[in-house]
Amino acid sequence: MDRIGLRAAEPHEAAAITELARRSKAHWGYSPDFLALVRDMLTVHPDEIREDRVVVADHAGTLLGYYRLEGRPPNGELADLFVEPRAIGTGLGRRLWEHAVASARKRGFRQLELESDPNAESFYRHMGAERVGEFEAASGRLLPIMRIELTGPD
Repeated sequence: MDRIGLRAAEPHEAAAITELARRSKAHWGYSPDFLALVRDMLTVHPDEIREDRVVVADHAGTLLGYYRLEGRPPNGELADLFVEPRAIGTGLGRRLWEHAVASARKRGFRQLELESDPNAESFYRHMGAERVGEFEAASGRLLPIMRIELTGPD
């Protein structure tokens, strides 16, 4: 974990980031039909990798996770946070979360909201986010809407 660096993603990494997101989602045992349904939602395009809003966790050239921030101050959105399945449970998700929160604060965000996968809701609660509602996704599932207020020091 110590040798994993966090850095801004580069546009040419969009396909690798997309594949990581799809592997991470598949880790939770979703059916092939469901994964096909959300395929486009799990696609990161090169033009979305801008302004250091997509950050990857890199270990010797291998991507192990990433997050993507969206929005304009004061309201930010954690659009994505995915971890390579073999790195789940290693603390990398926490490290990405903490980096995303610090980055959001530096950008002037006062709150960060996200639509959580139901399997990840407990992780976000543990990180200090609270459930503030639900969203009906295109897949027909109800997704928890989570929010964290970004007050205090980084």
